Amino acid sequence: MQNRRDIGAENTPRGQARQLLHVFPSFSYGGQQARLATLACALGPGFRHHIVALDGDLAARSLFDKAVDATFTPFKMKKSSGFSLTNIMRLHRLIAEAAPDLLCTYNWGSIEAVIANRLGRQAPLIHFEDGFGPDERIDRQSPKRVRARRLILARSDVVVPSHGLEKGARELWKLKRVHRIENGVDFEKMQSGKRGHNNGLVVGSLGALRPEKNYARLISAFVTADREGRARLEIFGGGPEHDRLRALAGENQRISLPGPTAAAADAYARFDVFALSSDTEQAPVSLMEAMAAGLPAVATNVGDIEDMVAEENRAFITPAGDDDAFANALAQLLQNPTVRAEIGAANKRKAKTTFSLERMAEAHRTLYLSAMERHG
Repeated sequence: MQNRRDIGAENTPRGQARQLLHVFPSFSYGGQQARLATLACALGPGFRHHIVALDGDLAARSLFDKAVDATFTPFKMKKSSGFSLTNIMRLHRLIAEAAPDLLCTYNWGSIEAVIANRLGRQAPLIHFEDGFGPDERIDRQSPKRVRARRLILARSDVVVPSHGLEKGARELWKLKRVHRIENGVDFEKMQSGKRGHNNGLVVGSLGALRPEKNYARLISAFVTADREGRARLEIFGGGPEHDRLRALAGENQRISLPGPTAAAADAYARFDVFALSSDTEQAPVSLMEAMAAGLPAVATNVGDIEDMVAEENRAFITPAGDDDAFANALAQLLQNPTVRAEIGAANKRKAKTTFSLERMAEAHRTLYLSAMERHG
């Protein structure tokens, strides 16, 4: 069996490896960060990775396999309502000193790094857009940011994971070099989780505790759906919403927020139902991982979610904003073990055939090398 660290890679001496500089708004736990950790492992020794967090948070470094050649740099930027010349000049010096073979920037929060790269000798660049914060959606975007993306990213390769973002990048941002690369997950790793000791049914979720994830909806739906008190709710993750969510849970001992985890497979192994209550998503890695772990899912119908799940699961993907439907779908799954098992098995089959780590790694490798070669 092929080692997953060697997928699509050659045995390249360290001195000949290509250096990738990844600039993230934050490298706290999240789907984008989990994807890079999985991807870096799959790409193998042909690439070295230098990860920069513009908020100084590098918590997700724990997701990286120890065999991956990766370095991590906290780089706290000045907060600004617009573009900051100080930030841009500091980022320019960072990029010049790192002298990467390829610069990878992630989401709107790294856009100043794209600008900084235009000063002096430019590195080849790929920009990744994975979704939006609470202030934007695919159908509700800031006109200023639309214009800025259209101008700043006009000559860049832009990678998106979903059909919705691809359409937005082409039609709204008017970008020409858009690449949709669907996310993939390490299917075998998701089979390795240890369930551990927990009593009764467990509804679970895993993600950053940010407003757009709307875990308040999940807490409310759980309380409504489990009136008999037979189940537990476990929300793994960290972020700015933690204290508010803890307050919403109150004294309910059946609701826990264990914090972020580097052992996602173990978390999914604890769950009987996976729940995703977001107001905005694109192609969430956590849903792919949960499906690979053999879980049924209840989720809001945002982004590509309805198309991602197996057909048997689609009745439990509820209209965005319909909290009653979300709670009812969760209640139905909790009450029917046969349906849970059938849907979980169907999701697992689809994850194995659809969310290929090999395909994702090869698509990224091809684009990385193409961007470097085209740059000269």
